[in-house]
Amino acid sequence: MEDRRVINDSYFCGRFRVDGPISVLTTTQYVVAEYDERTGDIRWQRVVNASQKDGIYNWLREHFPAKNGMKTAPVSTRRKAAVA
Repeated sequence: MEDRRVINDSYFCGRFRVDGPISVLTTTQYVVAEYDERTGDIRWQRVVNASQKDGIYNWLREHFPAKNGMKTAPVSTRRKAAVA
């Protein structure tokens, strides 16, 4: 595993391939999720407590921001004109 990083006392992450997704593993080596750094999406493969999911996802976004950037939906100007 390449570039192994500790997320918290129960989870760590790393890559199995250089350009592959970032895998989130437990300390007992179970893969619980895969994070795609290009899109910022995470795919959960095992049941994880909701509060731990949030913490892991926030840690991954902070240390591995999405390369495409977050695109926001454009605001419709028609709606503003119709209201006025």
